[in-house]
Formats: sequence, structure tokens, C-alpha cells
Amino acid sequence: MDVLGKLFTLKQSESDRLLGLESPKEYRERWISIRVIYYMGFLIYLAFGIVATSIWPYLKSLDPATEKVFLTYVFAIPSVLQLVCSPLFGWWNNKLKSIRVPIVFFIVTFILGHVLHALIEEINFHGKYMLLLSRGLIGMSTVSCTIYRAYMSSATTVAERTKAMSFLSLAQTGGLLAGSALQPIFSLLGEEGFIFMGLIRVNMYTAVGWFCTALGCINLVLMMPFVFKDHQIALKEAVKGLDTKTTKAVWKSSKLEYLPINLMLTAFALLMFVYIAVQTLLSPIALDQFGWSNEDSLFYLGILMTVGALISCILFLLLDPLCKRFSESNVLVYGAMFALFVSQLLLIPFGSEPITPVTNGSNLTELNSTTAAPGCPSTQEWCEWIPPIGKVQFTISYTLLCVSFSIGTTLSQAVFSKLLGPRPQGTWMALLTCAGSAARILGPGSVTIYVLFGTYWTFGAGTVLAGLVFLWMWIYRDSLQPAKPAISSEMAEELKVLNSTKLRQ
Repeated sequence: MDVLGKLFTLKQSESDRLLGLESPKEYRERWISIRVIYYMGFLIYLAFGIVATSIWPYLKSLDPATEKVFLTYVFAIPSVLQLVCSPLFGWWNNKLKSIRVPIVFFIVTFILGHVLHALIEEINFHGKYMLLLSRGLIGMSTVSCTIYRAYMSSATTVAERTKAMSFLSLAQTGGLLAGSALQPIFSLLGEEGFIFMGLIRVNMYTAVGWFCTALGCINLVLMMPFVFKDHQIALKEAVKGLDTKTTKAVWKSSKLEYLPINLMLTAFALLMFVYIAVQTLLSPIALDQFGWSNEDSLFYLGILMTVGALISCILFLLLDPLCKRFSESNVLVYGAMFALFVSQLLLIPFGSEPITPVTNGSNLTELNSTTAAPGCPSTQEWCEWIPPIGKVQFTISYTLLCVSFSIGTTLSQAVFSKLLGPRPQGTWMALLTCAGSAARILGPGSVTIYVLFGTYWTFGAGTVLAGLVFLWMWIYRDSLQPAKPAISSEMAEELKVLNSTKLRQ
């Protein structure tokens, strides 16, 4: 409860006041602005979670002849736009004194995308391409992740950053959970729905668009100057007491340690890649390895994913106290990368019991329907000699994956930010976003490896990759410390040196 209390309090502590970096009023304004960013992170992820299960039926209702290949384009376009546009907007953000302009631009695209999502049936013109355009606009709005991550780095002190990043991750995960919970509620409207004011049809698909539009308008109001105010406290902390010209010279002279920076980029991309890959493979594993029906797999995997999300939320709340008890580098190395390695290792099957094959006597109508028969299909020849993954080891592996993903993605962003120091981080955060986007695009490709070569190759490769990155990070864990400005002896008296003990005790 103490952790949740700190999330909502806006009172400046005595220790923060003694730093002399800001007045109580500025402290309150800064943390109100940070909470606006929390809301935006929540909204972006809610918008994804709320349509994840309804996009395919909506697409089929718009164009019954649409094939599943087109669904791939609909899901891929947000990540592709993130990958392409993040560097440009990250560079633009570095040139601006405030993030308000780019953030407002992204909120507007978010609103337009969801308005289009809600009006596709009314437009009645190439419905599936209008849906693709809608997802493209919404995907463009996700580039805001680059901007608000950069802002979080500049609007928090070194001591505050881990807590702020963990609460941002909590807000994003909460958005996914809220979206998943709200979709069944909107489904009560049915496909017919009702006519609003005699003009617009509101049904189980379009209501989602109007709901997100309303939340986007609230976000737009929150970004106005009377609520959101930019506060660049990271630079104040690093170069307290210097004039603007000298301050800029100091952060430009700050030495970048490229090896640990690249290590954080690699770790973030690998965590994202493995998590997306396993999420994509959940249903094939349940059907092939366990012989479950579609109904059973939806039920049990739904429980597993919900529990995993709740574990993530708990970890986000506990991450800051945990990093005060242990060093951030150790929590990242062992709590994230070693856990990732073990989770992949546990997915390598062992034993001699064969996988349950598809029943040869199955009704041909059932096999030719959209409902897949349980068991490993004969087209996957490796099923004849590779044993199945045990249900217990699968559950433990997924739990460890959720632990590693929650800890790893949050701390890799926090450490990455601290390694960059007080300099503007728009372009650098764009690289981090690009790494995550590329991983999300490539992750589903693991299905192809699974189908062609089986579990040994799929999870053996994951084990090797996770093991190599874990070993790399373990060797260089001492270098994962905040950057310090390169200053002359004359400046040293004027500077408040960054407290590096937060990374290593």
C-alpha cells in the first residue's frame, strides 16, 4: 500500500527539497505532467488490447472474402510505422524545447484513426483498406512511445527514474488488461447494435472506436499548458548552478559508453522478441503438444495469460523497492536475463513419450473446418520423434518469461536512459523503440521455425541467444552505471555529481 501511496502523492519530500533543484510548486507540476504520460501509456496499450480479439471478425464483416493473410498486414502495420518513423520523430523531438507539439500530433492521429475505425461501415468504401488505413493512423500514434520515454528520462532524477519507468510499465500493462476486459463488455452490443441520433450505427466493433476517441480527447485536454508543463530536471541535477551555454557544453562533452548502451539495446530487443514469439506459439503448442481442443486452449491459455499479466503488475510495483535492496545491475542480470535463459531452457522437451498425433479417424468435415483437430498434424514430421513439452514445465517457463519480461524491459529502459546521461534522448529512445518494433515484427516468424523444424530448434535457438546475452551482461555488469558529465576541475565545485550507487551497491 505504501508503494501505491507514493504513486498518487504530489508532496515533495524533505530529501528532494534539500537538493535545491526545484520548488514545491515545480515538483507538483512535474509529477502531474509525469502522470499525464502514465495516462498516455495506458491509453496507447488499451487501444491495442481492446481490439486484439475483434479485428478479425470486424474485418470479415467488412469484407467476407478477406483472407487471413490480410490480417497479418493489419496487425503488422503499427510496428512497421514505429520502426520507420521513430528515428525521424526522435530527431525532431531533440530540436524542440517541449514535447507538447509532437505529442499533440500523435494524439490527433490516434483520434482520427479511431474515428475512421468507427465510421468504416458508414463510409462503405473498400472496407478492409479503410481498416488498414485506420490501423496505420493508430500505429503512427504509437510512435509517441519514443517521445514520452525520452521525456521520462529528462523529467526524472537518477534516483526517481527506475520507479517512474516501472509505473509507466504498470500503466501500459494495465491498459492491456483493461482492453482485454472491456472487449467482452462491448460484445454485448452485438453486430446490430443501435443507431445513435438516427445517424451513426454503434455496435460491438464501432463502439470501440468511439470509446477510444473519447479517451483520446481527454488526453488532448491533459496535454494543454494549464495541465502539462515540461520540466527538464535531469539536466538540472547533472549540472546544477551552471548557465545555459555551459550546461549545453557539459552534456555534449559527456562520454558515451557504447558497449553497455548496445548491450541494453540488445537485451531489450531479445526480451521483446522472445516474449512475442512465445505469445504467438501459445496456441500451436496447446493444440499440438497437449492435444487440447480450441475451446480448451482458449480457456486455459486465457487463465495463464491473465495470471502472467497480474504477476507483471505486481513486479512493476515491487521493482523500485527491490532495486533499493539490491543493485539494479544484479536485478537486471539475474531477475531478467537469467530468468529468460531458464524459461527457454525449460521449453526444450525431454522424455520418450510420443506427441499425441491427430486422430486418423477424425471426421473429414471437422478436419476441413476452421476448427483445427487436436494433436500434432502429420505435416509436421518432427512430431514422430520429438517428445512433447510437459504441462508443468510449460507453465513454469511461461511464468519465468513474464517475470523476465517485466523486470527486463523496465530496467533495460531505465539503465539505457541513465547510461545516456542528461543529454536530449529523443534519437536514442527512437533506436530503443526501433529495436522493440523490429523484434515484434520478427517474433511471429518463430511459428515458421516451429512448424518446419520443431521444438528442439525453436527453443534451443532461444536458449542459446538468451544464454549468450546473459553471459555478456554478467561480464559487463560493472559498466551499467549512469553517465557523468566530463568536467574540468573548476567546474567540479559547481556540479552535483550523479549518484551512481543506484546502479551498484
